[in-house]
Amino acid sequence: MSDFHVGQRVEYYSPSFSEWIECKIALIRPDGKLKLEHTDGSGVLKEAAEPSRVRQKPGAAKAPATSKSMPPPAPAAPMAKKPVIPAAKKASSACSSPTPGDATPSHRPASGHKAPPSRPSKGIVKDVASDDKMYVGDRVKLKGPPVRHGEVMYIGPAAFAGGETVVGIKLDEKRSTSDCDGMYKNERFFRCQPGHGIYQALEEVELVPPELADEDVRMLPMSEAPDTEQFDLEAELELLVGLKEVKESIRHARNFIEVQKRRSSVTGDTSARPLHFAFMQGTAGSGAGKVAQVLGGMLAKFGVLSSGHTLEVTRKDLLAGCTGGDVDAKMKKVVRAAEGGVLLVQGADCLKDTEKSSDRLGEEALQSVTKLLETVAIPCEWPQRLCLVLAGRRSQLGQLLETPGVGSCIFARLEFSDLTAAEVAQILRHLVKTHSFQLSHELTDERLESLVRRRMARAGGDGAKNVRLAKAMLEEAVSRQTDRVWAKETLSFTGLTALVEQDFVDKNKEMDEAAQAALKRLDAIVGLKPVKEFVRSLYATLLMEQRKREMGLETAGGSPTLHMVFQGNPGTGKTTVARVVADLLKALGMLRTGYLVEADRAALVAGYSGQTALKTKAVVESALGGVLFIDEAYALVGDEGHDSFGREALDTLIKLVEDFRQDLVVILAGYSSEMARLIEANPGLRSRFPTVIEFDDYTCEELMEIADGMLLQDILTLSDHSASERLKGLLQKTVPKPGKKSDRQAGNGRAVRNILERAKRNQALRLQQEAAAGKVHTQTDMLQLIAQDFDGCVSAMEVAMLQKNSMHAMKTTMDHVLGCPHVADQ
Repeated sequence: MSDFHVGQRVEYYSPSFSEWIECKIALIRPDGKLKLEHTDGSGVLKEAAEPSRVRQKPGAAKAPATSKSMPPPAPAAPMAKKPVIPAAKKASSACSSPTPGDATPSHRPASGHKAPPSRPSKGIVKDVASDDKMYVGDRVKLKGPPVRHGEVMYIGPAAFAGGETVVGIKLDEKRSTSDCDGMYKNERFFRCQPGHGIYQALEEVELVPPELADEDVRMLPMSEAPDTEQFDLEAELELLVGLKEVKESIRHARNFIEVQKRRSSVTGDTSARPLHFAFMQGTAGSGAGKVAQVLGGMLAKFGVLSSGHTLEVTRKDLLAGCTGGDVDAKMKKVVRAAEGGVLLVQGADCLKDTEKSSDRLGEEALQSVTKLLETVAIPCEWPQRLCLVLAGRRSQLGQLLETPGVGSCIFARLEFSDLTAAEVAQILRHLVKTHSFQLSHELTDERLESLVRRRMARAGGDGAKNVRLAKAMLEEAVSRQTDRVWAKETLSFTGLTALVEQDFVDKNKEMDEAAQAALKRLDAIVGLKPVKEFVRSLYATLLMEQRKREMGLETAGGSPTLHMVFQGNPGTGKTTVARVVADLLKALGMLRTGYLVEADRAALVAGYSGQTALKTKAVVESALGGVLFIDEAYALVGDEGHDSFGREALDTLIKLVEDFRQDLVVILAGYSSEMARLIEANPGLRSRFPTVIEFDDYTCEELMEIADGMLLQDILTLSDHSASERLKGLLQKTVPKPGKKSDRQAGNGRAVRNILERAKRNQALRLQQEAAAGKVHTQTDMLQLIAQDFDGCVSAMEVAMLQKNSMHAMKTTMDHVLGCPHVADQ
């Protein structure tokens, strides 16, 4: 021990590579072993090296004598005999048979070699008993750095290691510095994908306990346990951006632990309350995983936990592969893997799907978690078995904690607040650095915060203020920077890694262009002047609200309600305007997709009891992120209002409209009188659909303008003034006389299309007859409609029906106003 001192430059003999590696002593452990670091400062070479494998640099002192545990640098002579393969432990399928000339691999524990006793666990690997042997197929962990995991493929001597025992491992993740596929220095003991193979000395490998090697557990997100000697709670809390309330709650837990230990020393009572927590979240991506790691480090530091590692699990993880009755068994595997650390249940509020009439697996998962919480909440001596953390949305998780026997088991509820624009900007700057990029000098903290605030204002909804937004902004900026750098053929380091303001604002420019394109389509619609004025005023209002948010001027009332009612006769442009509204809201960032989903009574109402709510919910969910346009919405409840199925659909719709108000806009459409009665009969609709837009019937001049547009699309023209006057006369018949109630089928775009379709059929028949008579048609003849083609396009029966419907609509309105019962015309 006196030959070595901290900071001394030495050489360490690696049996895996049969060579001496220059390094320096970082720490002399109490047991005499040495912690070695690379001389270039790149990290730890060996956590606990045997002094017999360490020598002073040649020339400084005589090298230590070769011992049984330290072979000479030169390769030893070939093995005299081949090891025997026991029948009980054959090679796994990943190993191939040895080729001629190769040493025969040993698939048994090396003779005289046992897995070395593990030092106090610093990772997910727990202490392994000293008599545990290592076998082919075992899961192992390589002592880092870097820390790697894999499967044992070979254990035995190797010539390239001077006859020493080595462990051949197939790694889970590919190495970037080697293409080893099981062959090293012309020796092959197993076969795997290139880059996944590695050989290590026996003492450089730790056996992973079976509970962590289980297939159901080892793929779960699991963090390394902290180094309790180096862990500094205040330093870790300082690294957390925002989350002021969370930090105070963690400090309170620390205070409780220290005071409880003082009480125990005075009273002699060593039993203490187990510490379990609830993470009350607002929006997603608020840093629950990182906070759980800090919490685990703090609890391990003060002896409340033995390890402090963190294991995350979700509903999907618990239910994967389960068919019923086996969820509890899977939960037990997860608990064994989390023992000594923190078990973080993400989305605890969603373990059971409350929207489903029956969720048997979810119910089993919820029962397993609550049963575990009650089990581990019994007072005990520290360290406790594990720390259970339930994370979920604030309101839903709060309801779960109100369950008898659940809330009382929770030591503290940590309130996760949404991140501000400045905090998101701080995280964005950190992400840029960790991804080896850099921000240009023009992107100061103030400017970056302004960009983030603008993006948050455009994004809207619950998912705007979180770490995910910072990640999305970085990904989009890198994508645009890639195209910019490629176009300029940049080769410099700064040019390839610098992000400028242009890389962050192109998205805003695209949105502005999309909004202007939507407004142009609105202007192209014939007539509807009041509707156009409303849409433009809506756009101006939302744009002003967005600019206020960009400036940090948040309003207490939040975003305005955007659900609307479009009432008017068919064919007056309601669906077209709804598409424009959807495009505008997407351009403003109020909606994610801007898709328009059309539905009616048949799409929402089922034929069997109990199915309507599910059918309505499915339609609403298909429209999330866009606009749901429900045509003839009044048909949901019928004239008498006794339709139970329709009433169920409407009630379900009202509830879902409120639940998804940040991610959905619903437009109800139908005849004016029926929609008015629907809203009056359902007070919930009036408050949730405050905007009612009336679509007036088209005038004769507007119908002619629509007809010209339709003819232009079909590459047709009117032959002369007589044809134009004939069409105008037909359209005039569809427009009700002054003083009469507008007919539901008259004065709209559909009437124009019907007339033109009949005129085109008449034209085709006329041209066919003329061709049979020997007339040769020109291109102009083929593209013109003459006055004769409009004969019979509106029959006398249709005109009479229009007049009757007009009188019927007028009578219905008068009965409604006077409160008289409506009697159908005979």
